[in-house]
Amino acid sequence: MSSRTTLLCRLLGSLTLLSLAACAPAPSPLPATLKAEFGVGMPVAEAGDRLRTHGTTLSVYSAVECQALLDRTPNIAQLPPRGGPCLFGKIPLSKTWYGAHTDVILQIIFDADGKLVDANFEELGSFL
Repeated sequence: MSSRTTLLCRLLGSLTLLSLAACAPAPSPLPATLKAEFGVGMPVAEAGDRLRTHGTTLSVYSAVECQALLDRTPNIAQLPPRGGPCLFGKIPLSKTWYGAHTDVILQIIFDADGKLVDANFEELGSFL
């Protein structure tokens, strides 16, 4: 392949990626809304019920499982366990015709009494 053809292919590839990025939705206000909604002291059951109203795919782990998960895969958790259960979940936000999708991922941790101690909500997008 000539250098001119290589340059043209690279340029077309870059333009394609830029056009796909331009089609991405604006950031969602949902992470900030959730952070305000899930206050310190909320019980585990109430947090689970509220998350389900948002269409959350949810996993609930015991205190022992939370610690084991952190020990086994340290980069999975943004927040360290605090002696109680933890929740991990995903809320789908959008999906495009070309396969990109945007989700809110979440981690909520509780103390030994089952009261919310801290929560993390992040919007993540993927092209595939």
